[in-house]
Amino acid sequence: MWYLQTDVLLRMLIATAAMILVSGLSRLVLKKDLGPKLLIAASVAVIMYVSWQLALFSIGYALITFIFARILKPLKKSRRFFFVFFSLLCTIPFFYGRMRDFFPQLPVIITFVGISYHMLKAVDAMYFVYYADMNVEFLAYMNYMLFFPTFTAGPIFRYRDFLRVFNKPAPLTAEKFIGFLKRFIRGMFKKMVVLYFVQTFFMFLVNEVDKLWYICLLILLMSYLFLFFDLSGYSDIAIATGSVMGYTTPENFRKPWTAASYTQFWRHWHITLSDWVREHIFVVLNGKRLNRWASALVGFMVMFIMDMWHGFTLPYIICGVYNGIVLGGENLLGLTTADKRKMNKAVYVSRCLLVNGIFALNTLLMTVSTPQLIEILKGFIRL
Repeated sequence: MWYLQTDVLLRMLIATAAMILVSGLSRLVLKKDLGPKLLIAASVAVIMYVSWQLALFSIGYALITFIFARILKPLKKSRRFFFVFFSLLCTIPFFYGRMRDFFPQLPVIITFVGISYHMLKAVDAMYFVYYADMNVEFLAYMNYMLFFPTFTAGPIFRYRDFLRVFNKPAPLTAEKFIGFLKRFIRGMFKKMVVLYFVQTFFMFLVNEVDKLWYICLLILLMSYLFLFFDLSGYSDIAIATGSVMGYTTPENFRKPWTAASYTQFWRHWHITLSDWVREHIFVVLNGKRLNRWASALVGFMVMFIMDMWHGFTLPYIICGVYNGIVLGGENLLGLTTADKRKMNKAVYVSRCLLVNGIFALNTLLMTVSTPQLIEILKGFIRL
């Protein structure tokens, strides 16, 4: 894919580093925040530097969804209908992009980088207008949709959270600036160094002819670490960049290996996506005081939707069913909570290993081919 080419990535990284330095130094030396107009100009400039097609599409999508939100606010009798209607309209570019997985002959009429995240943000704005009964302001909304640090891969800002930091950016001190700079470097180290060695070792193990049980176990571990360092590395970069500018960006990973239930795991892994799905889908459906069986069904649906959000391909369909069965079963059996303080240490550690092992199998499903997966499973069976 063109946006993952080395020269494009290099330009993105240089632009991100420049934004950190310029924004941080201006706030430290000049004691002035980048105002809303300057912030949106900087975001558009960085996106356009990467791709002018991407910039045009993103600006157009933000303008159209802004109009939807403004139309929705004054409506009374037909408000529920238009809330659902506009929310569905926000998803059209996303579904069109996903349909190209099945029908590659469809014309590339728009640039789809980050569209899955833009869709979630636009729908959240519709929720904000509908439930909070408040308007969205033009500059705030455009900055929200085009905010460069979280543009392509999150973390996912909810509109109300972005509005809070947009109206009152957090003050920056020299100590905080150094801390954010260290986090940016840590994120870059994960993405550019650790990820390289994890991927190299992973491919070496996958291509190993004699897959003994311990090799299969290492493959499982490497698939987990690959996804973790990839996603958490980008999150570190995005959080550091946004925070330097005063826009405290939400955390996306919080020690997922300490989760003793699958439900808790998803509150520690890709937190902003899990929160979005829980708030916009699970709570809406489960708020009807469903019984345990219905709650388990909703849990299954939520996990299936989350995987379909990542891609309309067979591996994601399988992962959606797999994760849905695990989470739905946990809801059915009433095992969603696990208090570390009330558990024996050995039981707690065993449950954490089991939960993370279950998720690691999910990552393996997404990273190896079917023949390779069969060989790995055979290796475990021979144990």
